[in-house]
Amino acid sequence: MSLSRRKFLIRSVQCIVACGLFPGLSACDGITREEVMNDSGYDELVSLIGRERTEILRYASFAPSSHNVQPWTVSIKSPDNWVIGSAEDRWLTEVDPQNREMLLSIGAFLENVVIAAKAHGFQVNIRLLARNPFDPELLSIELQNAQRMEYPLQRLLERRTVRTVFKDEDIDPLDFSFLAGGEESIHYYPRHSTQSTWLDEASVSATKLQIERENVQEELSRWIRWSDAEACKYRNGLTPEALDITGLAGWYVRNFYGSRDVLGKDFRTATVERVKRQIAQSGGWIVVTSENDRISALIETGRCFERMFLSAKDRSVGIHPMSQVLEEPLLSEKAAEMLRLDKPPQFLLRVGYLKDYPSPVSLRMPLDGFTTLNENGKE
Repeated sequence: MSLSRRKFLIRSVQCIVACGLFPGLSACDGITREEVMNDSGYDELVSLIGRERTEILRYASFAPSSHNVQPWTVSIKSPDNWVIGSAEDRWLTEVDPQNREMLLSIGAFLENVVIAAKAHGFQVNIRLLARNPFDPELLSIELQNAQRMEYPLQRLLERRTVRTVFKDEDIDPLDFSFLAGGEESIHYYPRHSTQSTWLDEASVSATKLQIERENVQEELSRWIRWSDAEACKYRNGLTPEALDITGLAGWYVRNFYGSRDVLGKDFRTATVERVKRQIAQSGGWIVVTSENDRISALIETGRCFERMFLSAKDRSVGIHPMSQVLEEPLLSEKAAEMLRLDKPPQFLLRVGYLKDYPSPVSLRMPLDGFTTLNENGKE
């Protein structure tokens, strides 16, 4: 085969990969979440703090986070006293230099803790520790015995970010009311509204800005687990399946792609085209605001977001966080004005109805990957 023809074929497959085509051919799909879900550290935690408390931590670990970095840490001071913090080596310093998104993720993790704790018969008392977003210790929580509160915990396990195949239908007002749960910080913009159109255009602009920034692309490349071996090793980050790259394209990237390919021109160009296709296929946008930009407000907003996210499957609504606009200062400054909001937006979520809600695929770190116990952490 001539070099030029070989180069052409490689580039063609790269474009197919980056654009996420060939969604079929399930036999080519990669490793599943269940195949790497050996809970190392689970039995040790059970012996030290009890099965119910260990289950709370397991359920909490399924919270969403940017690039699926899973930034949370839990230091177990005693069975009923934990300190929640963040791991510096799991910060996204390029797209999230102020740790705004990290705090939102910690809020989602905390909400999972509270939900699972109540279902297991515990009340959770929370105390803010952090004075700035870079403090390693963020929150102190205390578990107290309480009456069990029924909750379908399977929701925490089945929650999934969905990026493709949204129906071009506005979200029904009753469905949105169900998702918002009475929260005034959750706003919906139908797909043909002025605000939705602005978000569509701004998302493409933000993507174009980010693909030109070498440091942003390099950071992204460090969090994509192209191969099954990387997926098993790290248990965090984005797999091809999480990016909706399946079938033949998924097989190709698992076997032939590496971090340097993310820095290539073809991948960057196709990234913009993929975003254009995604925003052309939706039921509009949901925006979640915070009271202000303080640490406590961001954590609370993450909790609010997670409550909504956990209810989405019940109404067959897909949610795709696309907050690149908020990561770019010039666009972020315009967002509140263009969206006609009097409070700062923290989540920009492309939403839409799904014919079938897909099974979750994102990796999860083992319990001993984010928990530590001190000498007194025994019953």
